[in-house]
Amino acid sequence: MNDKSPTGSMFDMFQKFGENLKLPTPEVESVVNYHKKNIQAMQDAMQVASSGAQGMMAKQREQLEEGLAEITELVQGMSGKGSPTELMSDQLEFAKKSFEKTIKNTTELGEIARDSSTESFNILQKRVQDSIQEIRSGMGKTE
Repeated sequence: MNDKSPTGSMFDMFQKFGENLKLPTPEVESVVNYHKKNIQAMQDAMQVASSGAQGMMAKQREQLEEGLAEITELVQGMSGKGSPTELMSDQLEFAKKSFEKTIKNTTELGEIARDSSTESFNILQKRVQDSIQEIRSGMGKTE
């Protein structure tokens, strides 16, 4: 009875074929290190994006609190005035301030999002550039 299975002998045949061709073997440590760098870059980029999102949420909360305080102030200020002209004038002034505040708030939120996205992109871009350089360096090696 033959101890070698057909699958085993086929595997041995391909292994010997590869050895005879003298194909380069991958350096497992360098491959693992390469992927660790990729994962670290992704983790760093996600951390920056998460911090940006937290900054936006804090800014939105601050803007909401300011807006509610302004509305409360307007309502309290209107209760003492009886003239329709004064009420209309106050409402118009409030609407103007609200519009200007909305533009300012939107700009601030956009800047936070832009800065966070730019920083995340730069982290990933640097890793891609480093990867390309590593690949080029590896292609120059001959064993």
